Amino acid sequence: MNRKLTKILFVLIAILIIVSAVAYIKNPGLDSGGKNEGNQFSDFSDNSEYTKRSEDPTDESSPEENPASSETDPTPSYDETDNDPEENNKEADDKAGPSDETNSGDSLTGPIVLAFAGDVNLDENSKPVARYDKENKGILGAFSQDLVDEMNNADIFMLNNEFAYSTRGARIKEKSYTFRAHPKRVDILKEMGVDIVSLANNHALDYGVDALLDTFTTLEEAGIDYVGAGRNMERAKAPVYYTIGDTTIGFVAASRVIYAMDWYATDDRPGMIGTYDPELFVASIKEAKENSDYVVAFVHWGIERIHEPVKYQKNLAKIYIDAGADFVIGCHPHVMQGIEFYNGKPIAYSLGNYWFNSSKRESGLLKIYINPDGTFDVQLLPVMNNNTYTYLITDEKEKEAYYRFMTDISFNVEYNKDGFVTEKQ
Repeated sequence: MNRKLTKILFVLIAILIIVSAVAYIKNPGLDSGGKNEGNQFSDFSDNSEYTKRSEDPTDESSPEENPASSETDPTPSYDETDNDPEENNKEADDKAGPSDETNSGDSLTGPIVLAFAGDVNLDENSKPVARYDKENKGILGAFSQDLVDEMNNADIFMLNNEFAYSTRGARIKEKSYTFRAHPKRVDILKEMGVDIVSLANNHALDYGVDALLDTFTTLEEAGIDYVGAGRNMERAKAPVYYTIGDTTIGFVAASRVIYAMDWYATDDRPGMIGTYDPELFVASIKEAKENSDYVVAFVHWGIERIHEPVKYQKNLAKIYIDAGADFVIGCHPHVMQGIEFYNGKPIAYSLGNYWFNSSKRESGLLKIYINPDGTFDVQLLPVMNNNTYTYLITDEKEKEAYYRFMTDISFNVEYNKDGFVTEKQ
């Protein structure tokens, strides 16, 4: 019996040895811990990420500027200790998004987008505010969704704040129109995505110095910057700067329409700066240029309800650009005026009413794209005001009519079907 068991044991051992030998011959790398298979996954993951970025139309960078393949990026696209490669690939794709790079201040692969609009009036007795309250839909009761998206998606959005935020002060009785909003209305600007406003206009002091001081405080507490006015002359003429990636943009503002002499800021009096004599504003532009790569000059000027800029507007615009301004943006006429280029720099003489009253008039959202190579593109989005509702024109025939109108009132420029504006050569 013992002899039979011994023979059976020898046979089993022999079979086990033969099976092990065959397995080793078929897969000699089995004892490597699966590293070959793991390396194949790593290569696949890296190459997939590179392909996704390369096909993304919003990413214009070259592989040298934005390395993602395993040959150029030594960092693996997944955590080797994690067992969920699909989740890791998703995280890698999310981190590669251009918006994250913009927010982080790193080098940008796409353009910086500046957006500009004209006159806004949030007076408590105004028809736009009455509509806002009646609709009870927030900003979408007053603006179309696509236009709200454009405003909020811009890196910096600026407009003309043509009223005071306050519950104090007395209106100037001699003025035909005076505008004051409750400080809570500043939330409307936040819904619109506004980053900075000009207070250099002919209504910021309609209710006196106390109301102007409340305006400064309201905007500051809301995190919205302002230019063109201040608690003293030093603040009123001071540029405001934004740095996005490696690019700094300076903003300054002034008014050529000022109601009274005591509206001017002094060393110890709140107010605004004027540009009847451009010397002071030119100094602000030069200061901004010394400390930034691009300068925006936002100006209140012109004659109301006239599509043609007057001679002084053209003269002043050239003076501002010669002093260092790269983009000159105008408002006050309450209607659109044309666009012109001077020394390659755009001048938008007036962007009209953006949300001001109940009239039906053309408006516009001006977008300036500052490209990574230092060039810039100018685009005017077609906007219409109609019965206190401001919307982006999307009908093709209406867009064509809008750009024909803008071509007629502009100077030596061309608009393509998407609103990009170029100087005729």
